Amino acid sequence: MFNSTGNNFGAGVIGFKDVREDGYIVLNAKFSCSPVAEAYRAATVLEIYVPELNISRSTESAVVVRFKETDSYGRLCDRGTFAKSWIKDNRTICIEKLSAFDEFDEIIIYIQALYCQLAQGSNAIKGTRRAITAISNGNYLSFDYDNICVVFERWIFFHMMFKSCAYKYQKLDWEAYFDGLPEDVTADVPVITNGNYNYQNLGGITESRIDEGYWSLPASERGSEFGSSSNDAFSFAYLIRDVVADIVGRLRIEEATIFGDGYVQMSEFDLELSAAPALASVCGRTGQYGSTQCKVYPKAVPERMPEFRAFFLATNLSGNKLCIHLVSMKLSGLGSKPQILFSAMSGESKLVIAIKDTSVAVAV
Repeated sequence: MFNSTGNNFGAGVIGFKDVREDGYIVLNAKFSCSPVAEAYRAATVLEIYVPELNISRSTESAVVVRFKETDSYGRLCDRGTFAKSWIKDNRTICIEKLSAFDEFDEIIIYIQALYCQLAQGSNAIKGTRRAITAISNGNYLSFDYDNICVVFERWIFFHMMFKSCAYKYQKLDWEAYFDGLPEDVTADVPVITNGNYNYQNLGGITESRIDEGYWSLPASERGSEFGSSSNDAFSFAYLIRDVVADIVGRLRIEEATIFGDGYVQMSEFDLELSAAPALASVCGRTGQYGSTQCKVYPKAVPERMPEFRAFFLATNLSGNKLCIHLVSMKLSGLGSKPQILFSAMSGESKLVIAIKDTSVAVAV
């Protein structure tokens, strides 16, 4: 994290979150400024001055610019668009100045962008694509199939495509749990639509909130364009994760996918063991049909992690049987080939489950 050292358009100090990697940088910031300010009017390009960055000159990336407005009928008419942004040198971030905003007293700018070093290659790092499943009360909110995120160690790419809302909820605050989205992302994310009335060169823009895996959009932030799926409400952003640095001696296994024999695999796996008291927390999901057991092989286990067994409650993701049932997890075979065995304890003949539970760990 860092703060800006100045700018040429009359804004205050701007706080940034940053992730610096070989050949690129991800930046997150949200700030306001006034297009009627003398400094803003004098600028041809908006420049933000910052402490030294890890890249000297970047390709262009998109940032969101919006204003807030209510029409004579009291309807929300917030509008905006994307503006080009780039890093001019290792101490200057530039944003395109658009004349469409010159008449407004205040605009809001969202920087949720990835900037690549210009004319320089780097080693690509592969992320993990996750489908995002929206879980709301009675599933009153519906999203498109490309509701996704691509997860990296310290940041994610987020894409949301809204479809519809059940009629009786259309005037209420909206909230859904985004299953598949990392819970360590916190951000105000613009939602863009193509619906507008008064400004034909701009789109509708409002603001949603992501916090601990939940996506929310208050009724006070929504315009009339959300009533029609033809207005294509969507978001896309590069968002920084609030990742806690690894603690020395931490007993944790975290893998995007752990494979077993044949087609067996467990995705989004996270296991952590505390020594005193002996508690184990597990997150993950698997799809094992026709068997009461599922065995997977993690790549590595911390040296001090012992063999142990614990019992967890799991959510059934398939069929019309028990919604929640008991699952045993046993970690054994430490060393060159550790293994984790999941067993259904409720008589289920398949393990198509999601686990997110904490339990007492017993040494074996």
